[in-house]
Amino acid sequence: MHQTAQTSETPPNPDPQQDRPALPCIAFLLNVVRTLLGYGRQLDENLPAQAEHPRFPVLAAAFGTHDVRRILAHIQRGILRAMMLERYLLARAAQGRDIEPEQPPSPAEPAEVGALELKLRTPSQPGATARRRPDADPDDPLHFAIPTLKELESQVRRRSVGRTIADICMDLGVTPAFCDGAFWNEVYEALLHFGANLEQFYGVQSHRREAFQLERDKRPETWDCDWRDRPKEAIRQLLGSVLGERPPGLLLASA
Repeated sequence: MHQTAQTSETPPNPDPQQDRPALPCIAFLLNVVRTLLGYGRQLDENLPAQAEHPRFPVLAAAFGTHDVRRILAHIQRGILRAMMLERYLLARAAQGRDIEPEQPPSPAEPAEVGALELKLRTPSQPGATARRRPDADPDDPLHFAIPTLKELESQVRRRSVGRTIADICMDLGVTPAFCDGAFWNEVYEALLHFGANLEQFYGVQSHRREAFQLERDKRPETWDCDWRDRPKEAIRQLLGSVLGERPPGLLLASA
């Protein structure tokens, strides 16, 4: 692992005796989290050496920047989030406590819409302008931070599992284009049924692509490749396999 992901606060490996994911939802979620964790470690180990690769922009675009230091900081945070979520899921499994999926909201019936009461706010005084404080951009370097392990533990316990998985995916630059199709379906199911905000998740991806294109426009001479061209092929060149796909060496070994 690259030194950016080494920390004295890194939690130890879970107790093997607690590794009892006999519960169906936790077993499913553990598989997703562990695959993401392995991908994060693969990124952390290989990305610094691949920064000059001609297809590197394809991977960097998912982080919204070509700055390797910023990308590695996100990866470190994603690894720590995944480790903490894994520990949380194992602890629940050891107690025999599964996690029930949430039902997606069903479309509103016309009668339900008609029963809503519309409440209007009192008009503001003439000349008064209400200013809303903009939310901090989590991708802005000025607002980026790696929580302590206690803070991470609190977040994992307090938030829905789907939201934490979404945070891990955003920290690791995970997009559907970088995933094996079957594994992306599992990620999507985890996000959809366990409390993630899909609108926010896809919004962050869109915002990052726009931010990366702005960098590209300012430095047109930096990269020759189109970062939107054949992303799976680029990831295989950079990392050996796409996320959720068994590396070629393992396929040969198991044949």
